[in-house]
Amino acid sequence: MIVTVSEKGQLVIPAEIRRLLGITPGTRLNVLPDAGGFRALVDDARKTKSAADCVGIAGYTGKAISAEQMDVAKYATKP
Repeated sequence: MIVTVSEKGQLVIPAEIRRLLGITPGTRLNVLPDAGGFRALVDDARKTKSAADCVGIAGYTGKAISAEQMDVAKYATKP
């Protein structure tokens, strides 16, 4: 697949390849020189986030409650 490098040295990874490799915004790539070019490897560090790193990603802004206080059925909706 041929891509074009911009004046800033940026290139676009085609959507099909991004989907195949799980590349999403913020994914880090390890770019290494290789014979005749380079290799870009997906950094596995993105797969090692802890639960604490994910706190707040859902956008909930209400009062914090414990797991014991949660009643899943209360928030269930009918299709």
